[in-house]
Amino acid sequence: MATGSFAEANRINGSVYRGSFKGDHAAVKVMKGDVSREIDVLRQINHSHIIRLSGFCFHQGITYLVYEYAEKGSLSDWLQNNKMQHEDSYNSTGILDWKQRVQIAYDIVDALNYLHNFTNPPYIHKNLKSSNVLLDSNMRAKVANFGLARSSDTDHSVPVMTRHVVGTYGYMAPEFIETGLITPKLDVFSFGVVLLELMSGKEAIAAKGSNKEGELLSTYINEVLDGENAREKLQWFMDPRLGKGYPIELAYSMAQLAKNCVAHDLNSRPAVADVFMVLSKLLSSSLDWDPSDDLQNSRSLGNGR
Repeated sequence: MATGSFAEANRINGSVYRGSFKGDHAAVKVMKGDVSREIDVLRQINHSHIIRLSGFCFHQGITYLVYEYAEKGSLSDWLQNNKMQHEDSYNSTGILDWKQRVQIAYDIVDALNYLHNFTNPPYIHKNLKSSNVLLDSNMRAKVANFGLARSSDTDHSVPVMTRHVVGTYGYMAPEFIETGLITPKLDVFSFGVVLLELMSGKEAIAAKGSNKEGELLSTYINEVLDGENAREKLQWFMDPRLGKGYPIELAYSMAQLAKNCVAHDLNSRPAVADVFMVLSKLLSSSLDWDPSDDLQNSRSLGNGR
């Protein structure tokens, strides 16, 4: 494994470095302390939209985790940090278009649906956020960072509580912050926040200096969709880099889905399987959407006045 002795030039983010093994790129995470949970989880699961653990080793109290390499970096880099605003070999604008965003959302919920419903035991990720979603060379999403993941009972009927509330504010569900309650709806809430990020290009918590400083994206969506002129307000909410390049009715449906996912009451949130079904339909409609159709319709309306 070659990482250039963990040179700064090979640092991807934090303690993760770019390396190569027999000519293939890999990501190497350097960890201190107990990382057995992440290793145990990733050794038991296998899904195209979950980052693959290729191997690991221990040396002098340090663990080296070797993952498949996600060439396009994290979703948060594309949405908020403007690191991808230079010309990209895959995307000449460095901006995710509408269809790519819906595809990424589908990939993420596909991974969550697998974790919640198709593994034995089921798993709750507990730390879903845009920086833990990586993009491969085809701009397909892979959920990463399973250090906080935990298994749950098969029918999710037994409530699990923890006094050790750890996560990223803005993505953590209210019941987890208040009582330490852990259910699959924890991931649903976090996914709703990521969905809102994909739509708006905004951060989970409004940045300092903005007119919404400190406001949670999960709260802001209620202002957008409640009351009159919801579609008009939604257009102001959408990422301005998209311009008019999205179908407003599909965006409205996605915003409603996101709002349901971030409901304060966990019992009002849909199950991941239901979110997956809705997003499957939204993805199909989005892939069929032709921007020229909307342009033609708007011209027809204008001529008919």
